[in-house]
Amino acid sequence: MVIRVQAKRAVFKPAPYDTRRRPRRIPSWLIVLLLGVLLGGGGVLFLQASYGAKRLTTEQAQKLTDELKLVSAERQALQTQVDNHARSLEGERMQNADIIKSLREDLSTAQAIIAPMKEQLNLLVQTLPFDPRYGVVGVSTSTFNQGKKGGQLSYLIWLLRAKPEKQDFTGWLELSYEGRWPTGRVETIPTPRTAVQFNHYLPVSGVANLPEGFVVQRVNVKILAQDGKRQITWRVLPVQAQ
Repeated sequence: MVIRVQAKRAVFKPAPYDTRRRPRRIPSWLIVLLLGVLLGGGGVLFLQASYGAKRLTTEQAQKLTDELKLVSAERQALQTQVDNHARSLEGERMQNADIIKSLREDLSTAQAIIAPMKEQLNLLVQTLPFDPRYGVVGVSTSTFNQGKKGGQLSYLIWLLRAKPEKQDFTGWLELSYEGRWPTGRVETIPTPRTAVQFNHYLPVSGVANLPEGFVVQRVNVKILAQDGKRQITWRVLPVQAQ
């Protein structure tokens, strides 16, 4: 019987001191990474060129810079105008405040003067005659002035109630003028009504623009109710020639 013995294969054992150079190869993963970076950068550049904001040329950039400077200058000018208007308004406000202060002082001075005059007027009214036969509102006294040749006539008429009342009287004052022309013709000239409202007394003054040559001899004074129909008082007042 023959027994064959196979020779054992030699096992490769790397020598720790092997000085032989082996060829180095670039790893496949590094190649894939570099390709991915290149493709990604190229894609970004393509998207920016196709769909992104376009880059400005030198002329466009210069134009945009000039427009920006112009807008800045206009904004500065507007701001200057706003500041000027604000200062102007502030000056006017201070001036108006001074005017208001002065008017208040004048008003206080006028009130101080009017108060005693009003007291004297109240004392004068108490001496005015009131005749109840002519109604609840009477014509107490009157003054008329007209030149010898006629024309304008100035008047002062005192309307009076017997005493102060809780409610004011509201009505109408109607004046008509009886006179004579140089030819001897007699005529009565009416004038528009005047609204009156008062409590105890009311001095009514004014000027009647009458024609030249028309000399007034009498003045008819009527006081009507608020409805303008019902007569409250009627007086005929003589006018003395000047």
